[in-house]
Amino acid sequence: MRRYIIMLILPLLAAVSCTKEIIKDIPSNECSILDIRVFGQLGKPEIVRLDETSGEVTLFINKTDDYPWSAVKVESIALSAYADSDLGEDAVLDFYNPQRKAVIKVTSQTGKSVDWTVILKPYEAFYAGKWKVIDAKIYVDQNISGCGTGSWGTPMNGAEFGLYFSPELDNIITIDMNSEMVDGKFTGTITNDAGADGLWGEFKGVWPGEYPEDAPLDMNPRLRHLLPAGQSDWVLDLTTNEMKITNRNITSTMTFETDEWGNMVFVFNLPDASKEIGGSNFYDNFWRSSYRFTYIVNPL
Repeated sequence: MRRYIIMLILPLLAAVSCTKEIIKDIPSNECSILDIRVFGQLGKPEIVRLDETSGEVTLFINKTDDYPWSAVKVESIALSAYADSDLGEDAVLDFYNPQRKAVIKVTSQTGKSVDWTVILKPYEAFYAGKWKVIDAKIYVDQNISGCGTGSWGTPMNGAEFGLYFSPELDNIITIDMNSEMVDGKFTGTITNDAGADGLWGEFKGVWPGEYPEDAPLDMNPRLRHLLPAGQSDWVLDLTTNEMKITNRNITSTMTFETDEWGNMVFVFNLPDASKEIGGSNFYDNFWRSSYRFTYIVNPL
């Protein structure tokens, strides 16, 4: 019986070996850009194949007044196996046009080619620097918890939260950026300094008949970690401008907007709390139905 098994296996192994040789010898049609780096580039490229003959590569660059748009040096490029490009030795690309675009033609082993449009996007760290807190808001949607159908934004300097939160309204937020990127992302520190009064606010709410001044609704567990007192670390994804802020192994996510008056807004989307046990109207509204918190800031 063993002789038959061996005789059957040997032809199979031979067939597999021959198949591998055939596959190895088939010319490649692949003509992709796998990676690229140019002068002044920040982070990793965004590479998208559009169709059989075209693709796009988006690169972020450090914005400077003397950037050499007409002769941007290609520092490195990685292509599909056996593919070649029309870039010569010490290649440069010309982005001196309104679209900030240049084209690299990549040709496969079989002669198939793809035109890759490279797009340069100047990046400015608009968030870096010092910011003074001038207001903050918590946003509520009763539909989230099912306690009603209303939705609104409540200023934190109003009757509900102003008593405890107002010391935060002169705070100085400093965002510093490290010179080196980590895994294609910016990193740095964000510091929430007490302002002239030397105090940080508390996230506590007061409501007649439900939460008196001496026994307010304590929202600190839901909100204080978003932008902690003192210094925290951050990591920013260039493609989304989402800033992950970490302090004592707790992380929040901050994004950026501009309000109708031109103020910078630090935005935090809150986790769903609708499944928590219901309570008073004030609790259901501001704890279980809150979905967004913002700091409104001005540059210093």
